[in-house]
Amino acid sequence: MELDNHPGVITFRKRQQNNRSETMTRQRLKAIALEAGADDIGVVEIDRPSIQDQKEAILSAFPGAKTLVSLIIRMNPPQVQSSDRSLIDGEFIAVEEQALTVSRKLVNQLRLHGISCITPSEGFPQNITKWPGRMITVSHKPVAQAAGLGKIGHHRLLIHPEFGSHLCLGTLIMDAALDEYDQPLDYDPCINCNLCVATCPTGAIAPDGSFEFFKCLIHAYRDRLGGFLNWVESLVTSQNMEEYREKRTDDETLAVWQSLTYGGGYRCGYCMSVCPAGLELIGPFLDHRKEYMQRVVKPLQDREENVYVLPGENQAAAVSKKFPNKTAKPV
Repeated sequence: MELDNHPGVITFRKRQQNNRSETMTRQRLKAIALEAGADDIGVVEIDRPSIQDQKEAILSAFPGAKTLVSLIIRMNPPQVQSSDRSLIDGEFIAVEEQALTVSRKLVNQLRLHGISCITPSEGFPQNITKWPGRMITVSHKPVAQAAGLGKIGHHRLLIHPEFGSHLCLGTLIMDAALDEYDQPLDYDPCINCNLCVATCPTGAIAPDGSFEFFKCLIHAYRDRLGGFLNWVESLVTSQNMEEYREKRTDDETLAVWQSLTYGGGYRCGYCMSVCPAGLELIGPFLDHRKEYMQRVVKPLQDREENVYVLPGENQAAAVSKKFPNKTAKPV
């Protein structure tokens, strides 16, 4: 039998012809994504100047990439704002799983239109073989900003005009171009309240707008990638359990176990919790500011906890001075 006469080949050619006749548009793609469960979506072309620092990594992972689709899943504000940090950890786990589900639904729908896609992780897994360099396939926040879904605020989180900072981002990359693309917002949703500065336990967020990444990483990710090697070192260099417990208390060990077993394990996220920007969140801050400070901000400022800092007395002293209930622990 001639290859072109094979039933499978004939069916494929017919389907291919049908798919070619159905051009994917920006409007149609957005409708499909919203139906799949996304709360908002923006699209940006691979050649957008503002994301050119990511182009090489993206094309290395997916050479056919032409369009980046930024997806937003909004979070539940009461859990994000709670001083019980297990609640925000549970919310992170839930929305990351939801974002993956939405991405997979979108992949399956686009496949029917002859479009191939990849869905880089919202967080992990990452390409650990590249440690300590760039391990991610795509940085979601700059893509979302370029796609008009918000602006990266003082706290280095994306602020969506409606949902504020209480959101999870995902990026789907596809091999089809669209008829038009989204453009960045023409204003900044950040209201310059500086509550992120006031509650950041490590001082990573400064009043002048600067941000010290490693101060944030060492504390917030203590039980995840930021502190895992340090935990392993504590294990292998201890001759017995007594010596190990001098380095790590039982609750610190169990925190690592929980992050490895169930996910989550963020020790902070206060900047997200207190941020009142966004139409869905700003009302209580504008109309009942004192109550907002007492209900959302002060419990996090007064929370008794360890704050992991870089070695040296300056940062430890700064933590103790600003937050008397917190204990600075150099790592």
